This record gives sequence, structure tokens and C-alpha cells, in this order.
Amino acid sequence: MKNLFKLLLVLFFVQFTFANGGVVIADIENGTYLRLVNSQIDVTVQNQISTVITSQIFINDLGGSQEIQYAFPVPGNASVTQLRWRVDGGEWQVAVFIEEDPSGGGGDGDGVTPNANLVSYLGATPVYFAFIEEIAENSEIEVELSYVELLPYSFDEVTFEYPSDYSAIQSDVIVFAQNLNFNLFSERTIDDVELFNNVGTMTNDGNVATVLISENEAISINDILIKYQLASDELGVIPFSTLLEEGVNECDDFGNGFFGLVVEPESNANTEVIEKNFVLIIDSSGSMRGGNKMAQAKEASEFIVNNLNIGDNFNVIDFDNNIVLFQPELVEYNIQNSNAALDFIENIVALGATNISESLVTAINQFEAGAEDKANIIVFFTDGGATEGETNTQNILQLAEDTVNQIETEIFLFTFGIGEDVTTDLLTLLAVQNNGFVTFLGDNEIVDIISNFYLTIRNPVLLNPVITVDPVGAINNVYPDPLPNLYKGQQLVFTGRYEVPQDISLTLTGTAFNQQVEYNYDFNLSDQNNEGYAFLPKLWAKTKMESLLIDYYSFPEGSSEAEAILEIIEETSICYQVLSPFTSLGDGGTLSDGEFMDDKNNSLKFFPNPFTSKTKAFVYLDQAAKILIQIYSIEGKLVKTISINGVYGRNIIEWNGEDNGNKLIESGIYIYTINIGGKETHFGKLIKK
Repeated sequence: MKNLFKLLLVLFFVQFTFANGGVVIADIENGTYLRLVNSQIDVTVQNQISTVITSQIFINDLGGSQEIQYAFPVPGNASVTQLRWRVDGGEWQVAVFIEEDPSGGGGDGDGVTPNANLVSYLGATPVYFAFIEEIAENSEIEVELSYVELLPYSFDEVTFEYPSDYSAIQSDVIVFAQNLNFNLFSERTIDDVELFNNVGTMTNDGNVATVLISENEAISINDILIKYQLASDELGVIPFSTLLEEGVNECDDFGNGFFGLVVEPESNANTEVIEKNFVLIIDSSGSMRGGNKMAQAKEASEFIVNNLNIGDNFNVIDFDNNIVLFQPELVEYNIQNSNAALDFIENIVALGATNISESLVTAINQFEAGAEDKANIIVFFTDGGATEGETNTQNILQLAEDTVNQIETEIFLFTFGIGEDVTTDLLTLLAVQNNGFVTFLGDNEIVDIISNFYLTIRNPVLLNPVITVDPVGAINNVYPDPLPNLYKGQQLVFTGRYEVPQDISLTLTGTAFNQQVEYNYDFNLSDQNNEGYAFLPKLWAKTKMESLLIDYYSFPEGSSEAEAILEIIEETSICYQVLSPFTSLGDGGTLSDGEFMDDKNNSLKFFPNPFTSKTKAFVYLDQAAKILIQIYSIEGKLVKTISINGVYGRNIIEWNGEDNGNKLIESGIYIYTINIGGKETHFGKLIKK
């Protein structure tokens, strides 16, 4: 049962990263694929939203007819809007994805183990589809996939990536064409467009840009990477909303509407940024000697010092069981002080215990004499728990709170936990209770993550932002909560849900230069299902889980509070099919991003779903066969078995929400499997209200 339940979870996140779009698999164990002969990729980007229509033609020259399967590496934040295929130029057939484990068992147990070369391509959440009919020898199949995505953005730069390098799957020539048509439309001025890894032609008139790649009778092109720069002197405000059709979203009852808002301040050289009182706290306890943690910590610290701004005040604190300050109090950032701080950091030696409490009190007290119009920022990183001074988590938190209250100021505390021995609830609560956030990283990630993090918070523009909506309650379940500060070159992504389409007024307030500022916007919550915004449900679920993760880590591991939050995260992750730290499996297991097949011969859709007292589904058979339905809890426990002697034609499956002991089950997510004639044919999720 353990392996079976692992398979069921595995089926939600099939992770293939296949080049040139997708791959058609004939033999997953031995790595046999249909030969790719043509690839056409059409991309339209409208104000940072990309719509990709990718079509590949494959030929069956393997000798004899083949059972085939298809996989495609959809980006983690993207949503598929359509998959269709046709054989030998015939009529298109449209699919709604069937979730199927390509290994036959998650890569372990009695299942088939995928070919090692195929496994090497495992990556982020692609779709997976198993064709019902075999493909005849020498026949061609064209598969077309469409998906939408909000492209990643940082410091005026938007990035589009597409995995077009097919060489690991097919080393010989792709006999026809490999074409990319990339069309970019932006209300914000496009300053520059760059194509990496491949040769192509580009145009840009400031609001419309194109990139074209065309190769004929050639080996696979390289992965496509396109970056474009937007004007830094224009405020970016992009609203999105879509209203899903009734019954499409069965995950919750927050309404069928999804709303998103991307806000970014001007980021040019003339943009005023809030100066900082900045304190960097470096753990130099004996455990930091492990691996190259101390060397990385020094490198990251030196990067931060080198990238402070003129006008900032700063200090550096080195702590083990003792507290050593670079200077007794905050000093002005200039070349002389910067060089002296770099020498101080270089001479830090890892030795001693971990006195977290005194290091924090010392750092907070640095702000007592600090300028009131500057942002008080602490960056604190450690690889362990408190072993010196105050060691109790609640007492350390209270000590930090009392110190902040004594100096009557506001701080922004960002904590970094290095390795596996940190006290997660302490670091999380220190950050959350002091207007910051926590990041947990591996021993070898210190330099990259902390350096990149600092660049994002280097230039604060709006502190303590708050969004209000009129009418009140028009948008519910908003995330992130609370909103992070707004920084130059970074976007604030705000998401929420709605039930009633209507016009709304949205107000963004916050503090800048010790003054309250306010921005007002008018938007319409759409009454239409906009496929171009199909990424919104995943974006909302992702931001919700990120907020819940902070809550989760604020409680001791295994506590009832943490377990309750964990259950919500898992349910959200599975139902919206967005990866989380608790539902991405790394033992060869993979999940698909699909929904269920929906044609008259293979449909299996329970309704209502979610259900309160009873739900049912129809199964169509072309001959009599035994139908076995097994229903499992989210923990993998078998709760109900239903056996039916299936007949030709329509068969009804009904479940009244009782377990095998005739007791009503609790509310939650359940997984079902359908076995027809000894063969697993369907599976999916049921939600009991």
C-alpha cells in the first residue's frame, strides 16, 4: 500500500524536462522515442504574460505499431490551456490531460524504472499524456501544446526560457524545420532585446519586438533564452483577473474569480530610495568551520558591504559566545569605513558557542541613535541554535521585542538559517515579528542566495505597504499577507480571490522618507474566463503556500499547529498542482500537471466534487468486466473499497462518504483509483466538505 500511495502522489507532478518542447516515448525503460522531424514554437508576450503554442511532428520509424506517451516541460508557474494531436495530417483531437505514471510505479517497487538518460531530464512540473491508440508504423503524429505564464522579472529585465536542445534525446538531424516566432508587445517601453545561445533575427520599435529563429535540416538548436529590458522611468502596474466557469475549480469555496496585481516603482537612477541604517550579524561559532561555510559567509558579507549606498550608515557584528563589533556604533558608509569593515570581516575566525540573544540585542540597540528617516535593517545568519546566553526560543523573541520597544523604533529583520541544525521556529518568528522574512539554505548556497537577496532589498522605496479594496470584501484570501516592502527594481505581486465581478478601487499605502504615501487605482474584476490569465490560480496557490510556510515554520516541528498548516499546504499543492517542499518527491517519483481525460469512452468525473453527502461517476465499457474502486486518505490509508460487476455500456459508481466500517469520513482530500478487468485505468482526487 505504501508504494501504491507513493505512486498516487507521484502522479500529480510528472517532472520531465525534455528539449525542443516535448518527447514522444515508445519505451520508457529502454529510452526509445519516436523521431522528431519538425518543431514550430510560436510565442506571444503581452505585458509580461507569455502564451506559448508549441508543435512538434514525430515519425514512427521503429518498426511496427507502438504504444506511445507524451511529456512536456511546462514551467512551474505556467498553466496548460490545450493539448491536441493529429495523426498523418488528419483531424485534430483535443485532450484534457490524463494523469498517468510513466514508470508504472514511481520508479520503484514493481514498476518500470525509467531510462537513466530520461531521468537525467527530470525537472519542473511538465504535463504527461498517454495516448489510447497505438501509432502505426511509418505514421506521423503532430502534438501541439499551449500554455500561459507570467514571466519572471528582476531589475527591469524579463526572462523567457524554452528548452529546445533535443540532443540528449536525438543526436541526428531534424530533417525539416526548427522555427521560433517570438512576438513581444509592451505598453512599457522596450529598451533592449537579447537572444542567447542561438542565432536569429530581432526587431524592436520600443513597444513591439520580435525574435525569429529558423533552422532547416540541422541538428537540434540550443535552449532558447530571451531577455528584454523595460524602461526604468515608467511605473509598472499590471492588473489581471479571470472568472472560471462554474465547476472548474473544485479545490475550495472562495469564489471562481482570481485576481492578480503586479506593482513596480520606477527604478531609474533618479528614483529616490530610502537610506538605510544597516547591521550585518555574522555567526562565527565553531560549527561554521564545517565545509566552507565560513569562507562563504565572509564572501557574502563582503559583497553586502561593497554594495551599500552612499548615505547609508552601517555596522558589522561578529558573534560566537562573545559579541565583537566592527565599530561601537553605526558609521557612515564611505570608502574608508568600507575598507576597514572588509578587513574586519576577513579576520573573523569560526570558534566558540552561539549567543544569538546578545547578538540581536546588540544589533537592535545600534538603531537607538540612528537617523529616524532611514530604514533600520538587520541581516542575520546562523547555522545553529542558541547555545549561549538566553537559549529558550520564546525568551529570545520576548527579549528582541522588549529591546525594540525600549528604543521606540521599527526594524526590518531578515534571518538566514544555514544547514539542517538551525532552530526554524526561532528564525521564522524573529523575521515575521520584525517585518522581515526567513530563508533556509544549504551549506553551499550562502554566497549566491544572500548576495542576490541583498540586491533585492538594497534600495527600499515603500515601507510597510498595505492594500485596501473598495467595496470591502470584494477580494478575499489575499496573499502575500502581510505585504513585503517595495524595493527599487523588484515587483510586488498581490493575489486574491473574488466571487462577484465588479468595478473596484484599490489603494496602496505605505511609508517613504518618514511620510505616509498613497496610490489609487481603479480596476474591473472580470466576468469572463480569460485563457490568457490561466496562470492566475497557480500564482494564487503559490503565494498562499509561501505565506503558509512562514506560519508552518513558526511552530515547533510536529506540533499540532504545524501539522494543521502542513495539511492545508499539501491540499493546496495537490489540488492546484503547484510544487511545495512537502509534495515534491525526489526518489524517482514525478507528478503530472494534468486533469482527467474527458471523452465519452474514457471519462471519469465524479460529481458533485467537492461533495457533502454523496458523489457519483459514470464508466463506459465495451464489454463486461469487474470494476474495483479504492479510495485512500491523503495519508495513504485505504478507507473504502467498492466492487462492481461492470456491464456493457454505462456503469454508475456511487459513494455515500462512508468508510469500510460504514462510518462517515472526515472532511478533506481523498485519492481514488479505478481498476477495470485487472488494469488500473483511472485515478484522481475527491474532496469531502
